[in-house]
Amino acid sequence: MLNSLLSRRISILLTLVALSLVGQSLPGPRAEVINQPVPMVHDWSMRHVVYRHSGPVAAMFAVQQDPRARFSWRRRLWSPNQRTEQEPLPHRFPVPQRIEHALQRDWSINLGAAGTPLNMYPAKFSFDVNAAPSCANDFIVFPIAANGSATQPNLAAFNNLYSGTAGGNGICNRASSGTDTGVAATVFWSYNVNGIGGAVPTSPALSLDGTKVAFVESAAGQPAHFHVLAWKSGDGQSATNLQNVLIPTTINTFVAAAPVPGSGTATDLPLGSATTGTDTLSSPFIDYARDLIYVGNDAGTLYRIKDVFCTVDPACSGSSKPAPGIDTSWGSSGAVTVGPGSCAGSTSSTLTGPVFDFVTGNVFVGCSDGKLYGFNSSGQALSHASVTVGDGTASMPYGGIVDPPMVDSVYGFVYAVSGSANGGAYGALVQAKTDLSSSVMAQIGAGNQCNIHAPDFNNAYYTSPTSAGALIYVAGVTGTVSQPCTASSSTTGTIEVYGVTLGTGGVMTSGTPAHSFSAGGGPGAEWAPLLEFYNPNTTVDWLFVGAHQSNQTNLGSANITAHFPGGVGRVVTEGLGPSGMIVDNDSSTGQAASIYFNALQATATCTNNTNASATGGCAVKLTQAGLQ
Repeated sequence: MLNSLLSRRISILLTLVALSLVGQSLPGPRAEVINQPVPMVHDWSMRHVVYRHSGPVAAMFAVQQDPRARFSWRRRLWSPNQRTEQEPLPHRFPVPQRIEHALQRDWSINLGAAGTPLNMYPAKFSFDVNAAPSCANDFIVFPIAANGSATQPNLAAFNNLYSGTAGGNGICNRASSGTDTGVAATVFWSYNVNGIGGAVPTSPALSLDGTKVAFVESAAGQPAHFHVLAWKSGDGQSATNLQNVLIPTTINTFVAAAPVPGSGTATDLPLGSATTGTDTLSSPFIDYARDLIYVGNDAGTLYRIKDVFCTVDPACSGSSKPAPGIDTSWGSSGAVTVGPGSCAGSTSSTLTGPVFDFVTGNVFVGCSDGKLYGFNSSGQALSHASVTVGDGTASMPYGGIVDPPMVDSVYGFVYAVSGSANGGAYGALVQAKTDLSSSVMAQIGAGNQCNIHAPDFNNAYYTSPTSAGALIYVAGVTGTVSQPCTASSSTTGTIEVYGVTLGTGGVMTSGTPAHSFSAGGGPGAEWAPLLEFYNPNTTVDWLFVGAHQSNQTNLGSANITAHFPGGVGRVVTEGLGPSGMIVDNDSSTGQAASIYFNALQATATCTNNTNASATGGCAVKLTQAGLQ
């Protein structure tokens, strides 16, 4: 017991030391960095790597390789008023009374013929977490699942984010003019990156300094193309309408070296040479410490790319900086074939986004065959090569894995979900060890109804040394859903949110979850990925939930601070539901604590679509308070 207590205290100390290195000035010779901005990136990968505040000492040391660990600890432990203090313990501060706000959007901007898909995310860059939110330098990037053209971007970014009037005026509000509403974000840049005339259907990744964006372009009948864009402010911006993204700058010639920040140039790397190998689900995952990206395709091939942002290779300090290229030292000439015969080489070969474990060096990826696969740091399959999660789409349409796995490097677990297991008896949430040697399954609702998307943990899982009160939330459906599962599908049951218990050491309880609540019936039964957000400024833990549903409210929140909730409150209607959601700040500054997402199948005017007829997308910002 004493050894366990000592280990826990050491791991907590390591967390606090790591936090002190994020944005804290150093004495003596390093005094020149005191006034340097401290940026933060928030993209899809932040919610798929789980960093508890305490754990085995070796693991706590290892995870500090990943900037996401420091970002995660900082977001949970430090409120805005504490960020100049040395003691980051939020429970020492009183909880202010929460003010209710009317539900309305802060802003919404049309993205054109499509938007960000249901289980994909925008990526947010914050210029300096030690300063007030920046109107000019903070921005968010939306991937757009529409083929680019002169009138359609496939990647667009916005700044002046903290604009709006819901619940008070935003700090970025400006005088309205003929070219600017004054109360909405403005186009920062807009691009049609055209290597193959494709779309960007997956989530992007940002460099730590925010000057570059890594993403995948995909088009039917072509191998996917990996790009790194060094964006230029003002590219694709309309002189007559600062909320118009539909006059993008086209990039169809590419640089052969690392793109220079601010140049408005991009690199181009085909992933394979065949006429197949599109990428519809695999978002790139960056290992910042080694400047590597892992990304898969729809043919069951997983790639590793080096020199992504050109930050580690000694050649990057020379005059000729290398462009991203396949890392031929990994796997078989830079690629691995995932699950030959079951995944790769079958009709169920679509890969999810991969996730890298900074403790073991393993990388995990899901496949539409319903299995979770693991590979070591050399690109060799683990001795326990896979874990079965779902039935696979060859036998059950919703039995594949469609969202990236979630990795808890500190406790040594990996999680994956599928919409159908055991012959369609139920959906599945599976927890496995990070060597895939053993697993447990929680049974979620009625199986083979709809895809199940990423779960999320409550704050107690991150903070409790014993995991007391820890739950992992996941959403599914009961009853019978008319097929295929769409926003208009009728159901005889209800859509449900489940709470699965996590015991000592983070071990998940198998079988039927101990907790659940109904979010109602009506058309539509597929949930968006869940999003938990703990606000240290108010010490309230929130769960944001959205569903792909037409003609009804489809986005809401629940307070999960002290207990499992009885339902969802503060609901709104956004298109046919939200994409994956990003939370930016816990700031008390006007309009600077928000959630961002794409409203699915929205109209060109971003009005709510009630009949599932529209196909477009709209970038939307809501204040967190509006859903609390």
